[in-house]
Amino acid sequence: MAIDEEVMARSFVHHTATDLFAGAGGSSEGLRQAGITVKIAANHSVRAVATHQRNHPKTEHRIADLSETDWTTFPSTTIAWASPSCVWHARAGGRRPLPADVEKARASAGAIDRATAFAVIAASEVHQYKAVIVENVPEFQGWVLYPQWLAMMNALGYHHQEYIINAAALGTPQHRKRIFIIFTQRPLTLDLPTMPAVTASTILEDLPMKRMDRHLYITPQVHQITERDTPHLVMMRRNAQPRRADLHPVATVTAGGVHHYLAERTGTGDWYRRFTPRELARAQGFPDCYEITGTQAEQVRQIGNAVPVQVARWIGERVVESLDGSNVSRAGSLA
Repeated sequence: MAIDEEVMARSFVHHTATDLFAGAGGSSEGLRQAGITVKIAANHSVRAVATHQRNHPKTEHRIADLSETDWTTFPSTTIAWASPSCVWHARAGGRRPLPADVEKARASAGAIDRATAFAVIAASEVHQYKAVIVENVPEFQGWVLYPQWLAMMNALGYHHQEYIINAAALGTPQHRKRIFIIFTQRPLTLDLPTMPAVTASTILEDLPMKRMDRHLYITPQVHQITERDTPHLVMMRRNAQPRRADLHPVATVTAGGVHHYLAERTGTGDWYRRFTPRELARAQGFPDCYEITGTQAEQVRQIGNAVPVQVARWIGERVVESLDGSNVSRAGSLA
């Protein structure tokens, strides 16, 4: 994949990264755009690793259960990014958190939530990264062992900062709140910016819609639309409200991926269509040249599990500036 001229022009010291639970590569792509070389990416999903390898061919790839990994076999890097599974923490999963002993006892790579957050501690102990960035759902803070998990990273010499960031505030056309825990060997502070929202209309393709000639789950929402000939975002979600596509970002893209629809009321009837995988990928910040492999269902699952590219880039840039002692002064920099 060609490196952007903007990326090539960056003057800071070269940094490398390890991407754990890398999925399809949203975090890796953001780090790449921040001028960081991703040396190795690991994930338990064969399909996700295939997508990552297609788009990041110079990166080493591992298909692995990271709870049983020999970290001495991984190359050392200055930065680590980790997105351990959010399944057992997210409200959308409809699950209550399991006791830690039960969680650790689950057998397969998929069943242990992509090897859990404990892999971050094990990898950091071996490699002593200069910075470790962990991404998860905000409910991760409610995990019964979260305080102990932080304490273990602190015991390795890391300071930590916790930020809940909505991707829409960083130029992503999607509302997506996630917690980012940034571990560094000296204290850092993120000054979060306020950026204009990027609306859903910027990612939509000009595709035909179907006439709504029968009752669907989204029909009540469509009937709430008052502006004619104006595309609206509707969701296959309980209590969702229609929102104009030219005024609002899309709601959170999930691994299920069948929730986002575009609808319009006209003089000839009500019309609708589902978002395409490419539109969902754009909502996550993937450039159109980024190829998501697999069936449509596999593509949607990978897209929904990804980290928004713009968020990873924004964090990566500021972590690097701080590690390098940059004097760049701008909104959103690390102090």
